[in-house]
Amino acid sequence: METSMVFSRIDLGAGLILKNHFVLTPLDMQLSRENGQITQRDLAFHRSRSRDVGLDVVGSAYVDLAGNTAPNSVAVDTEEAIPGLTQLAETIHQNQTKAVLQLVHAGRATNKGATQGQTIIGPSSIAAPFAGFPVPEALSDRAVSKVMNQFIDAAHRAERAGFDGVELHGANSFLLQQFVSPVSNARTDKYGGTLVRRLRFPVELMTRLTALVKSFHHDFALGYRLSPEELIADGMSLVDTLALARVLDDCGITYLSLSLRNYAQTSATMPATQTEIVTLFKRVVHCPVMVAGGVKTGPDVIDAGQRSELIGIGSALIKDPNWLKKVRNELNVD
Repeated sequence: METSMVFSRIDLGAGLILKNHFVLTPLDMQLSRENGQITQRDLAFHRSRSRDVGLDVVGSAYVDLAGNTAPNSVAVDTEEAIPGLTQLAETIHQNQTKAVLQLVHAGRATNKGATQGQTIIGPSSIAAPFAGFPVPEALSDRAVSKVMNQFIDAAHRAERAGFDGVELHGANSFLLQQFVSPVSNARTDKYGGTLVRRLRFPVELMTRLTALVKSFHHDFALGYRLSPEELIADGMSLVDTLALARVLDDCGITYLSLSLRNYAQTSATMPATQTEIVTLFKRVVHCPVMVAGGVKTGPDVIDAGQRSELIGIGSALIKDPNWLKKVRNELNVD
């Protein structure tokens, strides 16, 4: 890719025509009120950090208080959240930047401090292997349907608030990943057991979201973020997530976002292959792919742009909202 190309417009489909290939990655800055309502700090952060990117993915908006990932995260679980979210979407749009709201349910990967005493739930009654996370209550069939409806309702609120799309947070050991992973999903019903059954929850959810978007009668994007593999014994493998990505692509997702430590990393669970993870995913999907992690310099930007359509920037923009402008000058892009 020519140096200037990453700074040129890109059409992802579903109305996401971006002014460049850069994305503010979904960050949980914990700037909101205790009830998840948007604050002036939220608005100020996104006003400054969305200025030079083509897409701002607002991170970790919880669809239910029981699925909150951390205190002071963004809420999209009630109608009362819509006015603040509308302000946030408008703030991002003032920079001629597209706005996507990331929807999350933490599942077992949270605690009652974050959920304000709400019961912690998960696919099965298996505690997360992290300090401070209790044994969750296994979701009943009825509760699975309830959670799915919460995601659907949250997506509708995001659309009403003026966002250009939503992204499902299926990474970082949260609920959607917990259904896919054999170490957190020991169910014996249609949502557990074989790989096909473990993929059922995220695939059914995306199928329902696709149907919802058709009812809007206007463009609305659907992204999906996943962790390619779990670095724990008998955890979710790269084979599992490649299969998930292929099915999600068939469902019509707008883009796939890979949660990586480094944009060019290879697999730890499949050491026999030295092919970069992003390359493997690009072989199985047709939609645009986003990478992030380790993008710190101008040469990194160009290198990452050779591998994927979208380049996620997180820590660099947290530290310096003018980082991308400085990189553009470093690369002598007009």
